[in-house]
Amino acid sequence: MSITNNTAPEKKNIWPKLITFSLILLVIFIAVSLLPRSFSQDLSAIGQGTNVVVLVHDGNILQSTDTMVAMNAVRDDFEERVAFIVADINTPEGKRFADSHGFGQAALAFFAANGDRLQVLYSEQTGESLRQHLNTVFNINLISSD
Repeated sequence: MSITNNTAPEKKNIWPKLITFSLILLVIFIAVSLLPRSFSQDLSAIGQGTNVVVLVHDGNILQSTDTMVAMNAVRDDFEERVAFIVADINTPEGKRFADSHGFGQAALAFFAANGDRLQVLYSEQTGESLRQHLNTVFNINLISSD
């Protein structure tokens, strides 16, 4: 005597899973889009026709990190006229660059479009102080977009 089950298998509704998956992807996309953009580390851009600012960065020094924050604050206003580059002193390339130019940690070096070094700063920068230096050194005269 066998018993047969004549009930049809239950249809699983995939919509809740699909909506949950979509929401997770949306949250990840928003989180990634809010992350700050990284800075170029391509030091070969110096002398290639664009004004360049290079931060000799050491993540262990607060002054260096604060200057990087200042660079990020003004980058959108100046990015068509100035290339912002970070030379991480904890990498072979960054260390070689700093040593070859005689730069210490947290140096902020301004290079003309032809590669000439115009100025080097070792003081901590804020967004406003960096904006003033960029305007003065490169003769740009942009005002704050805030």
